[in-house]
Amino acid sequence: MRLLKFTRYGEWWEYKLVPLLFVGYATVMFNNYPLERAGLRILFLLGAIVTGAIYVSVVNDVTDIEEDAIAGKKNRMASLKPIWRGVILTICLLIGVIFGYFIYPDVVSLTLYILAYVVFTLYSVPPIRLKKRGFFGPMCDAMGAHFFPALLMATNLIFFCKANFNIIWISAIGIWSLFYGLRGILWHQYYDRDNDILSNTETFAVAIKPENFKIPERIILAVEIVSLCFILYYIFNIWIFLAIMSYSVLVFIRKLAFKYKMCIVICPISEPYELIMNDFYLVFAPISLLLAQAVNNPYGWLIFCLHLLLFHQKLILILKDLRYFLRMILKKNLSNS
Repeated sequence: MRLLKFTRYGEWWEYKLVPLLFVGYATVMFNNYPLERAGLRILFLLGAIVTGAIYVSVVNDVTDIEEDAIAGKKNRMASLKPIWRGVILTICLLIGVIFGYFIYPDVVSLTLYILAYVVFTLYSVPPIRLKKRGFFGPMCDAMGAHFFPALLMATNLIFFCKANFNIIWISAIGIWSLFYGLRGILWHQYYDRDNDILSNTETFAVAIKPENFKIPERIILAVEIVSLCFILYYIFNIWIFLAIMSYSVLVFIRKLAFKYKMCIVICPISEPYELIMNDFYLVFAPISLLLAQAVNNPYGWLIFCLHLLLFHQKLILILKDLRYFLRMILKKNLSNS
């Protein structure tokens, strides 16, 4: 567990992996392939992506040591000797090579897997270090964290299911994942903007003031939602409808009862806020797809339970909010009676 802390897994475990699982579940459903037969392949791809995510976290921390020290930010890699940093990175790359070996002969998916490593290396490592080169930084992060992994998940499952390569489906997955990834990294950069200014890290968010980014953030969200609609159109069912309605109710409750600010990218530092669609991707969408499979196949419940076992933190937070809201209503009714 102490070793896991060096990977910053708490910052990406659910936020990066669950949307990719959503892509996997949706792709299997789109191709009318039994989820229980593709379950191990999805787990294999998840392991490949986790290895990449650990590499990303470590290489980013290693290259940020000096700047984090200036900003007074904690950096887990700073406490390790350089040789151990190199050992961790080497192990990640070797495990990545092993996963790549088993992805082959699916050349398209193997290429996407390699590109995810390449763009994140370019993002973090000097002298290129695209993190400090304007809009190239957010694009690079979005491609490495979401675009290439999502396409890897979709293309390799299509290869595994021996299904036809549907260009509309792949395009919708790619556009959605890229723009969702853009929102994620831009949110992080703007949230961390003061620290980056302090450490003289010239990110995109440092160069563009928050008040000048209102229109671009709306355009990014609009493209993301349109591409999501294409995805949901092909696999739409009653469970997805219920997921959309449930998420809408949650947003309504948080906005009116808890005074959450609805945000696209720019969020307040000291106020409660809701990143639009975030909980839909992390909780409602994947669970709806799993339920759609489970009600028709008993083995689907095993995958449903495994998913909740591995990814339950956001669901617990939502349930706590709902419980607190019900208590508020009950207390108000008792006080009025």
